[in-house]
Amino acid sequence: MLTQLTIVFIAYLLGCIAVGYYLVRWRTGKDLHEIGSGATGGRNAGRALGKTGAALTGIGDVLKGVVAMGIALWFKAELWTIALAMVAVLLGHIYPIQLKFKGGKGLSAAFGAVLMYDYRIALLTALAAGIFTLISKRATLSFMSAVGCAWLIALALRSPREIVAGTFACAVIIVFAHRENIRDALKPVK
Repeated sequence: MLTQLTIVFIAYLLGCIAVGYYLVRWRTGKDLHEIGSGATGGRNAGRALGKTGAALTGIGDVLKGVVAMGIALWFKAELWTIALAMVAVLLGHIYPIQLKFKGGKGLSAAFGAVLMYDYRIALLTALAAGIFTLISKRATLSFMSAVGCAWLIALALRSPREIVAGTFACAVIIVFAHRENIRDALKPVK
């Protein structure tokens, strides 16, 4: 049986699978770090490969979160391990060791992990992002606001405190990873 820390380590390694980076490298021979924002997520992969590349990257990034959480659940990991696996797959996505810790910004990987743990948290967070976007017409700020609410949604759904803490940690990490996008979104429109 896998030990608790091994599950967390595997989650990190799964997060390190930079789908967009390898897809762009395979399809174009280019380094995704040298295109657009330099991030390895779906949005930047879409700049190099179009909508199909963005969609494939997004699906791959969600799946690594699903698989990481699936392993933790399959092995009946303790709640603190499940929460750490959620955070670890996110950290692997943002800071992949093989790419000198330059990865994506984490939304898809975290979404996949939370979706696998409790689909209600993930879907209500996505719904909040959609509602905030409809109201404000500002996608970045809306998504970051919704991410910031994910732990409150987990709390409202009476999730265990370890999961609430894990979703809170993920929210902080994702907002930090998006800090430049947030800064740009807060600039006055000219």
